[in-house]
Amino acid sequence: MGSNALNDICFHQPHWKLIAQGINSERWFNDGQKVGSGGMRTPGRVKLKLKHRYYRFVSSTSSRAAQLGGGWWISFDTFNTIRHFAERNRLEFSYAARLFLALPYEWTRLDRVVSAQLLAPIDAYAGEGKVAKTEKDKWTPIQHLKVTQLYIPGLMSNSLGKDLYKTIWGKDIHTVYTHNRKSV
Repeated sequence: MGSNALNDICFHQPHWKLIAQGINSERWFNDGQKVGSGGMRTPGRVKLKLKHRYYRFVSSTSSRAAQLGGGWWISFDTFNTIRHFAERNRLEFSYAARLFLALPYEWTRLDRVVSAQLLAPIDAYAGEGKVAKTEKDKWTPIQHLKVTQLYIPGLMSNSLGKDLYKTIWGKDIHTVYTHNRKSV
């Protein structure tokens, strides 16, 4: 399969798919993020759409590089599904995100959302989330409303020797608080 995706090589290196499946190999990269189980069932390769906006729930205590270079992202459709669910059920937006994406409190504060427009060709693994377990907790993604999660391999710490997150996202990057969705 010929691809012009900047991260094409990552789809020929098996550890990236293991990460997408929730196998605990991100510790190899020592990027300061907490790592657990979770991941997605049967991740499949997808081509992300240029000029579309993608979203990532992050912690304010993470570096900007970790916020933009972390692999776990969602599409606008998934973002809206979570947002509408939170509004309909009068839930905090970050709590609704935890429910849909199975994000334990131990892993992240989830107090910010970063959104960025994709300006360069990149591929991702896409799939439904799995149960996430920590030493203290277990989170199961909501089952009656399925959403697709994205894992974009190689944004940081890749064999290409460059951080792709610096190349693929445009300058139109927004960061908002999850509790009120106002700009940071």
